[in-house]
Amino acid sequence: MKQQVKLLSLTVWVTVWLLLLGATLVVLGVFNQQLKWDIFSPQVEAFLYGVFFSSLMLSIFGVAIAFVLSLKRIVEAVEALERKGSLDPALAVPKTRPLTYVGYMLGLFAAFAALIGVLGLVDYQVQVHRSEVFKRIAAEQMQRFGQRLIPPLSQFQKTPVSASAKPKLLQEVMNAFRELPFVRQAMLYVPDSRDGSVLWRYTSYPQVSKDDAPFQRFLVVKQFEEAIQQSLKGNSKALEDLNRQSKLEWYHTIKDDRGKPLGVLKIEGNPSENFREYRLGSSAIP
Repeated sequence: MKQQVKLLSLTVWVTVWLLLLGATLVVLGVFNQQLKWDIFSPQVEAFLYGVFFSSLMLSIFGVAIAFVLSLKRIVEAVEALERKGSLDPALAVPKTRPLTYVGYMLGLFAAFAALIGVLGLVDYQVQVHRSEVFKRIAAEQMQRFGQRLIPPLSQFQKTPVSASAKPKLLQEVMNAFRELPFVRQAMLYVPDSRDGSVLWRYTSYPQVSKDDAPFQRFLVVKQFEEAIQQSLKGNSKALEDLNRQSKLEWYHTIKDDRGKPLGVLKIEGNPSENFREYRLGSSAIP
C-alpha cells in the first residue's frame, strides 16, 4: 500500500516540476518576444523549444498516469471502507494552512521576478556588446567606402544640392551600404549652402521610380539632426556623444583632404542581424 502511495506521490511531483519548467519557458518566451532580448542564439532557442515541448508532453503523460493511479487508490479506499467500515489511516491527508499556499505563490512570484531581473541585466550587457560590435564593423566599412563619397560630395561645394541631383558614384556607394546584411538603412546628410537651418538627406531606400528625387530638403528640429548640423560646422562633440550611446546607430563625418566637413553618414543597424557571427578584418561580413 505504501509503495503505491509513494509511486503516486512521485508521479505527481515529477509532473508538477515538468509543468513548472514549461511555465518558466513560457514566461521567458513572452519576455524575450516583448522586450526584444538578444540573450539566446538561434541554436539555444531551438534547444529551449525542444525542452519546452518535451516537458509539455511528459507532463501530459504524468497527468494521465497520476489520474490512473488516483482512480486505483480510490477503488482501494472504497473496498477498504466496505470491509473495515473505516478508511485506511495511510489515506489520511494532513490539513494545510491557507497561508502555506500564499507563501508558495509569493515564493514562485519572487523566483520569476528574480529570474527576469537577472536575464534583463544579462540582456543589457549583450545589447551593449552588440552595439559595440556593430559600430566597429560600421567604422571598418567606412574605411572601405568613405573615400569614395568625397568626390561626389566635393561637387556640391561648387554646385548647390538640389532635389534632382543624382551623382552616379554616390548612388553606387549608398546602394552598396544598403546591400550590407548588418545595415537596415544608410542616410547621408549634406548642408544647404544657402540656408543654414536646413539640411539635405539622401536615403539608401530603393526608389519606386526613376523620377523620384533622391535628395530631400528638411528643417533641422530633432536632437540628432542638430548634432549633425554642428558636426558639419566643425563641432563634432554632440555627434561623438551620440556614437557613445548603446544603440545600433553610427554617425561618421566625411571630410576632404583639408579636413573640411562635406557630409555626415548615418548608418542604422539591422536589429534582426545576428552579430555573434561577425569578425573584424577583411572577413567581417559572413
